[in-house]
Amino acid sequence: MPNDSPQEVAAAWLALGQMLARSRKVAGYTQETFAPLTNYGRSTIANVETGRQRVGRSFWFRSDEILRTGGSLAREYDRIRHISFGQVPSGMPAPQPFEVTPGPSPSTALETFALRPRGDYLVGEWNTFSTLTNMLAQQRQAVSPDALLRLIEAHRECLSTLYRKAGRAPIRADIGAMLAEASVVASRLWSAQGNRALAIAHCAYARQLGDMLGDRRISATARIFESNLQAATLIEADGDVMIGLRLLDEADQASTDLSPAARARIAAEQAQAYAALRLPREVSAALKRAEAAVNGLSPADCVGLYSDWSNARLHVYAGTCHLLLGEADQAVEVLESAVRTLEHDPENMNVALAAAVDLASAYAEAGELEQSCALLGDTYNRLRAGGNHRGIARAQRARERLVRWRDEPIVLELEEQMAA
Repeated sequence: MPNDSPQEVAAAWLALGQMLARSRKVAGYTQETFAPLTNYGRSTIANVETGRQRVGRSFWFRSDEILRTGGSLAREYDRIRHISFGQVPSGMPAPQPFEVTPGPSPSTALETFALRPRGDYLVGEWNTFSTLTNMLAQQRQAVSPDALLRLIEAHRECLSTLYRKAGRAPIRADIGAMLAEASVVASRLWSAQGNRALAIAHCAYARQLGDMLGDRRISATARIFESNLQAATLIEADGDVMIGLRLLDEADQASTDLSPAARARIAAEQAQAYAALRLPREVSAALKRAEAAVNGLSPADCVGLYSDWSNARLHVYAGTCHLLLGEADQAVEVLESAVRTLEHDPENMNVALAAAVDLASAYAEAGELEQSCALLGDTYNRLRAGGNHRGIARAQRARERLVRWRDEPIVLELEEQMAA
């Protein structure tokens, strides 16, 4: 077992932080410009560089990539972890869907977690909890929600037990952050199953937990996804766009602590809400902000709840905005391009289906009734086969757009198909 004193370990963390600061400056980054690339806030970077805060290995690995330091930061991190806890650094294989290594039991896990430095839970056996959350979040776009919901709820309940047992322990905030994130993932799955009330409740719980813990990133993430449920522009007839916009504005206040993908989602959701209110100038400005954020995306940003973010995802939002603004021809052009791109992306199947539903509506508005009905009918069948109730509700709202042609034979045929 290593025999380094706590003072020597603290000095090693400080030296690593100073190494990061030197590398950052040599690469031409300020703390403000470097922080968003790592998915952390400027204050976190400042604390890490002065040895006041510790972060997980993924941060150091990402920093090596950004600063082109040849892995030296991650290697030094591994060395310090080794001398701190006697852990032999080991690579963790990429997780395979639904093949999750069992984590520690709540009683022993909490005791182990209590030995970790604050903010450094992405190591050792705790990788299981964080990795599982991200894995389930990413799979939600490609797998039936029925298959994932039981898993994420069991995962969430385990974290909830740990959180309650933590009491006033220093690690309570770290467990709470993981619990909040798992709650947002569960919210998305409840939404896909058509249970809007439970979906909103999970997001509200995550928002309140993030606020109580003072975790700006978690608070903002919960607000982003809660806003989507509250506004429900293309899905629920009783959605409240103004509640959605308020939540997005609150999330945007934490933008310095958010990844480019999260900032893109905020701006894109704002654009869609403005389009529902027929405010074209505001729509244009919000889409430009979203585009600027998307241009700053890297593969490291597109994980977990934001795994579906790309230029194609932004094009879906842009096309939907054109549709809501009554600009049918522009909507068709943008959405056709997005659908073509997404049809070859099995990990974003649900996004592709949502785009196809909106494209069917755009075809109808552009006078292509036959093409609209054919696409909507085919997409509706795929949504039903996948058990995506949220997507089904979106398709049913799209069918309501065809009311002016309700006496046309092709529309009557579609009505019978969707009513069966």
